[in-house]
Amino acid sequence: MKREFSFALLGSIALIAGVGLVLRSEGKSFSFSQSPESFETLIRANFFQKFVDELPILPSMKIAPQVREITLRLQQTKVKVHRDLPEATSWGYEGLSPGPTIEVESGQALKIHWKNELPTTHILPAAIGMDMSLNEPMPDVRNVTHLHGAVVEQASMTDRLNNADGWPDAWMVPGQEQITVYPNQVSARTLLYHDHAVGTTGRNVAAGLVGLYIIHDDYERSLKLPSGPYEVTLAFQARGLKADGSLYYSDNLSQEYYGNVVAVNGKLWPFMQVEPRKYRFRMINISNARSYDIKLLDFKDEKPGPAFYQIGSDGGLLQNTAILNDPADPAAMRLKLAPAERADVIIDFSQYAGKQLVLDNTNRDGKDGELAVPQLMLFKVLPQLTKPDVSQLPTSMKAIPILNPANASIARQIDLTQVDMGNNMQMLLLNGKAWHDPITERVQLGSTEIWKLVNTTGDMHPFHIHLVQFQMLDRTPFNADQYLKTGQFVVTGASQPPDSNELGWKDVLRLEPGMMTRIIMKFDTYTGFYVFHCHILEHEDMDMMRPFEVFKSPSPSPVQH
Repeated sequence: MKREFSFALLGSIALIAGVGLVLRSEGKSFSFSQSPESFETLIRANFFQKFVDELPILPSMKIAPQVREITLRLQQTKVKVHRDLPEATSWGYEGLSPGPTIEVESGQALKIHWKNELPTTHILPAAIGMDMSLNEPMPDVRNVTHLHGAVVEQASMTDRLNNADGWPDAWMVPGQEQITVYPNQVSARTLLYHDHAVGTTGRNVAAGLVGLYIIHDDYERSLKLPSGPYEVTLAFQARGLKADGSLYYSDNLSQEYYGNVVAVNGKLWPFMQVEPRKYRFRMINISNARSYDIKLLDFKDEKPGPAFYQIGSDGGLLQNTAILNDPADPAAMRLKLAPAERADVIIDFSQYAGKQLVLDNTNRDGKDGELAVPQLMLFKVLPQLTKPDVSQLPTSMKAIPILNPANASIARQIDLTQVDMGNNMQMLLLNGKAWHDPITERVQLGSTEIWKLVNTTGDMHPFHIHLVQFQMLDRTPFNADQYLKTGQFVVTGASQPPDSNELGWKDVLRLEPGMMTRIIMKFDTYTGFYVFHCHILEHEDMDMMRPFEVFKSPSPSPVQH
């Protein structure tokens, strides 16, 4: 039996003050007066026409080998997210949202001048709670760009000009610039760049300040993976649209920004024509808070579509290909993508010629305020190939060195907690500390550490550490209520190993509620000041973010920031 879907969007809009809405669906017209009730009515009515916009291919900036320096401008722009919606005011990089995809070679250092050409007034109103722990009044528009997953030296917490990792307090204002140098001394992988300014990260990313960054290398090319037009990025971004098609943001930081629709490469419910052959998809969740559990289903009868062969994760290629959404296994795991997680996936459409396959999503993390978006896009499989498919699907790749827990010099515990501040406000903290409290985590250069991440809250938190890639050890269930009341840690079940697609290098990991998740990492690159935080951006802005310092011997003195 087919499910009935509820789609969170008005539909085709022509809006002038006092004028009604006209909505088109399958040749029919529906008129509604402009009112809050009509918006909710339309959300539930299934009238919005999907799969009418072709999936955009994100514009790419392929950096030539001799180029070592570029400029990217933060600008206000217009975006058109659907055929039947007017353009909406947005922010972006070089007039694009998502911004241009930067492509470089491994080892090709790149200096970027991030020039702030934004207006001095934000396009989205500030949410209640954005100044929770900020020590001073701050400008409405302040920006810092962070390259998520980059390995860079961050020597200062105050240098606003040379701010390589994007220190949140070292923001710039319109008319200023931030200079970053990325050594790119890592293997092939997909990264993302986004705003990271203290207290306003969620609002700035919701406005459109996010883009992709891809590093290539010879080993990746030697695998003969699908390439050219058969290698496609899919960036999933939850957006919030008002009745007039403009963007909105959460009124209160206690409500995560789930939005009411999901754009793929900037379009709502796009379609993509594919040949009956293998494709490589770089899938990335660039949403503020929304997670996804996705698989392909036949659009007509909802039978399972082709399997996902995941060959890579946050930190590059896996050692062994993980098979997800196996149509022969009803219990097969879906692909899960929390905010900022990446998955490098090969899908073989060769047995689905002439079929239409919908990308189905079953995830709803939010306890409230999150509207289901169960269909993300449509694949239309053409009846035949334009040329033979000579690409390969590897079952194994380079070995990944396994970090030995016996070599860890310390096992730190990081508690994730929620604090009721009254007046319907909450703070989300790490070890009970706010962002601007003195640094308590200091790591010696060259050391290996285990971090025990104890989630006492009722939410899943995607946990991100700057500078390093880590490996997951296990997840262990515990009695969170008893731990909060008495401090006694009582295990309630057996430890769970990583999923098959979590066995590579990670820089974001899902911390499930009532679980202690252990990770291991080696700090062997740079000294300096870095950040760890929840990558639900509203949680980050509510102080679920802390600094740490990497130092050489001898041990440093306490640092206030």
